Amino acid sequence: YLEDINYLLESLEKEICSYLHAALKDFDMVVVTDFGHGLLTPKIIDLVCKKARFLAVNAQSNSANHGFNLITKYPRADFICIDEPEIRLALHDRRSPLETMIKRLSGQLDARSVIITHGNHGCVAFSKDEGLFKIPVFTRTVVDTIGAGDAFLSISAPCVASGLPIEECAFIGNAAGALKVGIVGNRSSIDKAPLLKYITTLLK
Repeated sequence: YLEDINYLLESLEKEICSYLHAALKDFDMVVVTDFGHGLLTPKIIDLVCKKARFLAVNAQSNSANHGFNLITKYPRADFICIDEPEIRLALHDRRSPLETMIKRLSGQLDARSVIITHGNHGCVAFSKDEGLFKIPVFTRTVVDTIGAGDAFLSISAPCVASGLPIEECAFIGNAAGALKVGIVGNRSSIDKAPLLKYITTLLK
């Protein structure tokens, strides 16, 4: 986090927009992982929001962008997956229950599905069609939390896009996150076989 604030060259922004304009129609799902480092400009965001068939978004708050990279810069999303501090920053709300804020955010961004990860409290999932669900955390053994949110998003987004019930999507996401916190850094990713085995164990 020592770099200066970077601004995307206008020529590169045009090139990216041109590619997206032509390519987005060919994809069933677009997953945006916005780390707030300058790549996703207002023009690019607007184009993705207008053209993506199914849009899943995570806008991360970190020490380099704290307070300046909020999910509310996206005018729409089909699925939002962020953590508790990120939704509180986005809605400028320190005290309201997560359940209340999730419904507010869903209405504000017209998002049919929202999952808020909540550290050792698990996650809270919401669907306009199905309502609210709380999924507990599945492990208390934490080696490293780096990448746990990314693992959660990467598996829950296609689950939501495919039409699985939001409670099941959150359950599967929590399982992936539980496996990821047992891995130091990014030494390895979560593979299908261990994830299925872990889910099977949880359901026994």
